[in-house]
Amino acid sequence: MKRAILIVLALAALSGCTQRVPPGYVGMVMTPSGLTGQVLQPGNHSCYGRDRLFLIETREYLATEKLSILCADNLNFAFDLKVRARLRAKDGKAVRQLFDAQGSRLKMYEGSNQVFYLPTEVIYATYVQPESHGVARTVVSKYKTTDINPNREKIQADVQAKLKEAIKGSPMELLTAFASNFDFPDVVTKGVENAKRKQIEIQEEQARQEMKMLQAKNRRLVAEAEKLTRQREAEAEAVYIRTVGSALTDKYLRQRELDLKKFEIETRAALYEKLNGQGTTLIVPDGQSITPLLPVKK
Repeated sequence: MKRAILIVLALAALSGCTQRVPPGYVGMVMTPSGLTGQVLQPGNHSCYGRDRLFLIETREYLATEKLSILCADNLNFAFDLKVRARLRAKDGKAVRQLFDAQGSRLKMYEGSNQVFYLPTEVIYATYVQPESHGVARTVVSKYKTTDINPNREKIQADVQAKLKEAIKGSPMELLTAFASNFDFPDVVTKGVENAKRKQIEIQEEQARQEMKMLQAKNRRLVAEAEKLTRQREAEAEAVYIRTVGSALTDKYLRQRELDLKKFEIETRAALYEKLNGQGTTLIVPDGQSITPLLPVKK
């Protein structure tokens, strides 16, 4: 009878339950004598007696660090540093060391009193966050606030390279680190706005000057065209005068004078003939041209 009881107790001690390691986690069993050191991948695993299942998140973790850094010109520059990292420690030794270091920060998994897990944010806050702040301050503080935007790509590359090196021996692996939401001091923002406003005013003034120069050029072209037109007209008039002048010989002018006198005589003769015998007195004033005849009744 005593032997049967011992067998039952032994079987009870060896019996256990099935525990599940969910996707996005790795696990390790904690026995009364300590961690087994064997990494359990996602799936179902057996735990015995007082064994407990410990989990670690392996998913990628994205953190936003809000930083305000004193720059070389003694002005504070605020921005967001977005850091994306994941768990590097996946072998038995590294996982065991991580549990030994962070075991006090384990949380109960989904209300189970037998499964505990170590959140990624806890690992990140321990090994990555302090380094990210330090690296960002070291890199950015060397610049004046007005030099940050032109050197944005270089600053981001330096921060990422230095942060990756800084956490190289930690349980975390850096994937990316990039800056966003730049918030420059008011004095810098106003300075940039004023500079931009002056630049726009200069561009507008240049546009006005170019317009005036264009208008002046057009007026000059119009004046030159009018001058050329007048010149051509004058040349045509001179040709006409020369043509007519060549025809106005002395013989032609004498003939024109004789024709005018003949016309005047014929006109008077016709008038005399018409008024003859009617008792009318004619007043004939002197003149060089054809003399008008004014009849006056007696």
